[in-house]
Amino acid sequence: MRSAGVEAWAIPAFEFANYPPHFKDDDGLVLLSHRGSKRYSQAALEGFGGQDHWIAITGEGSPLSGPGVLHTVPQERSPVHTASHTAAMARLAQLAVALGSPPWKAELGRLPGAVRAALKLRPQVVQALDRLQMGRVVHYVGGGPAHATALEGALKLREAAYVSTEGHDVEGILHGPLISLNAEDSVVVIAQPGASLERTAELAAALHEIGTPTVAVGPSAASLAATSVPLETPAIDERLAPMVNVVPLQWLALEVSRRLGVDADSFRKVGRYADAQSKFTL
Repeated sequence: MRSAGVEAWAIPAFEFANYPPHFKDDDGLVLLSHRGSKRYSQAALEGFGGQDHWIAITGEGSPLSGPGVLHTVPQERSPVHTASHTAAMARLAQLAVALGSPPWKAELGRLPGAVRAALKLRPQVVQALDRLQMGRVVHYVGGGPAHATALEGALKLREAAYVSTEGHDVEGILHGPLISLNAEDSVVVIAQPGASLERTAELAAALHEIGTPTVAVGPSAASLAATSVPLETPAIDERLAPMVNVVPLQWLALEVSRRLGVDADSFRKVGRYADAQSKFTL
C-alpha cells in the first residue's frame, strides 16, 4: 500500500479493537480474516463505526458480507492456512494497484507463474531437511518485506509440526539473539535482492562460523556461499516476493510435520492441548 502512495499501517485485530487509533473522516480499514468468524476481527470491523470506507479480505463462505467484501479462496480444512494466506496478499496487491500506481505494477502479471515455479521446489525442500536440526529452535530471518516472510515461515512450522521457532528481522538478530545460537539450532534466511541482501550475507557468514545449519530461500539463495542449502525462487520485485518466497516455507512446514509424525491439520486439538484451547475463544 505504501509503495502505491497510500499511508497505511498494519495493526493486529486485537490491538485495533481494544486500543484503536484516532479515526479521521477519510480513513479506511482493510480487514484480513481467513474465516471471517474470529472474535476480534469482527470487533475491529464493528469498532470502525458506521463508516463505509472498509474492505474485508476473507475466504469464500465467510460470514462477513457487504459491498466491501473481497473473497480469496474456498475455506481450507487446515487451520494452518497456506493458500488463503498467499491469496490474501495477492488481494492486497490488487487493491494497491486500484488505489495508486505502484512501481511494481507491471510485474504483478508474473506473480502466478512465479508461485507455480516455487511450488515445484518441494523435492529440494525434502532434501534440505537432511541438513537441518529440529531438536532445539529453528530461526527464520528476513529484512525489509522479507521480515514478514520470516515471521510467517516460523508460524507455519510451529502450527504444522509443533517445532519451536523464532522469526527475526535481519538487523535485529545481529544485536543480541545471534549469541544464543549454536550448532544444534537451524536457520532459514530469506535471500531476496534488495537493501537487506548484503546484511543477510553477513549473517550467513557468521552462522557458518558458529556451525549453525542454514537454508537460504529466494532468488539470491545461491549467492550466499556460506549457506548449507540454497532454495532458489524466481526473481520478482521485492515487494511482491513474499507471495513467492513463502511457498517453500509452507512446503518445509508440511514435510517436517510428516517426518515427525505430526498431523499438520490437527492444530493439536487433543489431550491437554484441547483442554488448554477450551479456556479461550478466538
